[in-house]
Amino acid sequence: MNTKSTILKTAIICLFSMFTANVYSQTISSLANFTAANANITSLDQVICAGKKVHLETPTPPANTTYVWETRFPSADGSGTGTALAVNTGTFDEAAALAAGFYTYKLKATNTLTGCSEIYDQLVFVLPEQSVTVTAPSDVAACNNVSETFNFSSNVTGNTAAGFTFPVTYQWYTKASAGAETAVATGGTSATLALTSPTTAESYEVYVKTTYALKSCDLITSDKKTVTVTNGPTKPVITIAGN
Repeated sequence: MNTKSTILKTAIICLFSMFTANVYSQTISSLANFTAANANITSLDQVICAGKKVHLETPTPPANTTYVWETRFPSADGSGTGTALAVNTGTFDEAAALAAGFYTYKLKATNTLTGCSEIYDQLVFVLPEQSVTVTAPSDVAACNNVSETFNFSSNVTGNTAAGFTFPVTYQWYTKASAGAETAVATGGTSATLALTSPTTAESYEVYVKTTYALKSCDLITSDKKTVTVTNGPTKPVITIAGN
C-alpha cells in the first residue's frame, strides 16, 4: 500500500472540501459583503429583486455618438452563450424577469463620424425568490385569565444563488379576527417568536414577513397560524351574611 500517496490524496480532498465549503457559504447581507465577493458590484442598483425586470438606461450620448445594448451573458465575467437584445438606443427593458444569478450586459458605444467603437460591460445580479414558513407549538389555545407563552419558529428557503446565501430580516405580526394586523413590538424581529397570549377572547393569526437584509424587496409573507383565546371563568358575586 502506498501510504504517502494515500495521505497526499486525503490532504488534497480535505483542502478541496474546505475550499468548496468556503465558496458556497459566502453570506451577503450588505453591499460591502457583495463588493468584497465581486469588485464589480459597487451599487445596490445592480442588485435586482426577484420577479423584477432589469432596466438599463444610459445618459444622452455626446454628439455623433450612439449607445446600443447588444448582448446579455448569464455570468459574472461575460462568458457563456450570449443572448442578443431587442433593438434599442441606450435604454433597454427586459421583457420578463430573469432567473437568479449574475448577468453581464454588453453596451456598444460608437462614434458615428469615425466608426470607432468600444464595448463596455455592465454587471447585474438578480436575487433568488425566497419563501418562509412558520412552525407553531402543538397547543395554541389559551384562556384569557391565564398568561401563556407560545413559541413560534420560521424557516426561510430559496435564499441562495450563485454560491451566496442572502440573510433576511424578520417582522412578526398578529391579526385579530375582527381587527387589523399588528406588528409584534417585543421580540418580533428575529427568526423565532415567544408570543404572550392576548387577553381578549378571540382568534388571532400569527405570521412573519421577511425581506432581504441586503436590499429591501417586496415583503414575503409566511403561512398563518391561529391562536385561540377563550374566556376564563369570572369571579361570582358572593353574598355574605351572618345567621
